[in-house]
Amino acid sequence: MAASRPIMTSLNGDNSWLLSFPHPPAEHKESGKAYYHIVFEPWLHGPSSTLSSWLIHLSLPGIPSVLTPSDLEALIQDIELAAGGHKTNTGSNDHSAIDAILLGFHYNDHVHEPTLRLLDKRIPVIATSDAAAVVKPWCHFDTVTTFTNLASGFDPASWRSAPSGCLPSWLNLLRFPGHHELNYCLLLVWSHLEQGKERHEAILQSPHGLREIPDQLQSFFDAEPAVEKLALLHGLKESYAIGHQNTFGAKAGLALHRAAGDPKYWVTSHNSPLLYSGALMRMLYVHDTPRTIDWAMKQEASALSSEQKVKGLIKPNVIDVENGGRLVLV
Repeated sequence: MAASRPIMTSLNGDNSWLLSFPHPPAEHKESGKAYYHIVFEPWLHGPSSTLSSWLIHLSLPGIPSVLTPSDLEALIQDIELAAGGHKTNTGSNDHSAIDAILLGFHYNDHVHEPTLRLLDKRIPVIATSDAAAVVKPWCHFDTVTTFTNLASGFDPASWRSAPSGCLPSWLNLLRFPGHHELNYCLLLVWSHLEQGKERHEAILQSPHGLREIPDQLQSFFDAEPAVEKLALLHGLKESYAIGHQNTFGAKAGLALHRAAGDPKYWVTSHNSPLLYSGALMRMLYVHDTPRTIDWAMKQEASALSSEQKVKGLIKPNVIDVENGGRLVLV
């Protein structure tokens, strides 16, 4: 495994990831670590309940591949050794090999307290303001820094100046809100040198989809010099409550994929059939409707002119990374 490209590892088969970005050569040499490891929204230990399990209760459909901090540290060590890095030193008196925890949303299945409390308190947390407001009262983590939605009127060409918590200077966070707090797009931009030239590549994440593409996000996509769109993390399923759609899956994901210029990878995320229970969930009739990329492309084609259909459309490279699976973004 070469230490030149990012690696995504699924931690629970749904929306929890280990995102490993190659260190610049100087930092690699200084730290002995080949990668900067971000744990993204870990939900690994038990169900997710709000107020009470009898009111709002969510469960994963399967057992996460990573259950304990030790499992996570062993996973990172495996990646480091395979990439030619040093063996990580972790234990009761050593710092974790995890470099940061990233929380992009504040609902309990994204900020899972039972899991987060298991992690080393010295790991810095980077969170939205709402997610930080959930985490800080626990008084568990030593460092919690925040990032926010981009302000209206923000110049898309100046994205490198956007606050990105305590991430290194070669990683930037951008968050674009949609019509509802559930619906947003988070971008993690990786800047690195390749053959002496700086290159910027983005991973997009929209767990509940966007009803429409925000103007500010489209301006970012259209800005010059362009940021390459490497991967889109997006589900295919749709979700509903009291008959209203709140998660926009395959069809909306395809629109976002097109607007972003067809990223190289579409990685399904937050797409597993979660188990909903509790009085409020039953009263609201919360449920999922599975969709496929072929269904979305048929929907897309039906709205196109004959000339557009003749030109043809690229079918996205949709990849389902299994629970515990690993994808190198080449």
